Amino acid sequence: MSADPTPELTATQREELLRRSWMATDGLWYYQTALSGGIDGANEANIAVVREFGRQEMVRLMRGLGIEKVETVEQYRRLFRAAVDLYLGSLFEAEESFDNGTHDLKVITCFAYKGVKKAGIDKVYHCGPGERLTGWLKAMDLPDDIDPDVGLCQMAHTGSCGYRLTVDLPHGS
Repeated sequence: MSADPTPELTATQREELLRRSWMATDGLWYYQTALSGGIDGANEANIAVVREFGRQEMVRLMRGLGIEKVETVEQYRRLFRAAVDLYLGSLFEAEESFDNGTHDLKVITCFAYKGVKKAGIDKVYHCGPGERLTGWLKAMDLPDDIDPDVGLCQMAHTGSCGYRLTVDLPHGS
């Protein structure tokens, strides 16, 4: 008697499944916090948790890549791309441009916006991905000034989302 073997996931499928599972956990945590403490309480907790989570995940990534300190804009660019590819995959898509030490992001696809829109709370949701980015910058010991300031979901209020970061580092590789 032979049975068909259980199908195997590719490495890419496994990564995507893990990312989606993590984001579902994140969304459920936020939802339960909003139910018990109201949307303001959920936003306040989410700001602190996601910012610190982002800091910790970037510290782990830097350690894994053997980077002690971000020393150039090019190193920042490579590290930022590695973090987006590893932690977000297809859940996030943005057009990026760099001009010297200025990094412009125009968000095309945002997993958080999709989730909060579906839940009907997009107009009152404070941008978690922006706070995660703030945590990444803290881990890299870079200024966490983001323009505009991270606040309520830009997609929900303006139909688009974008941030400008100033990376004050030497420009060599």
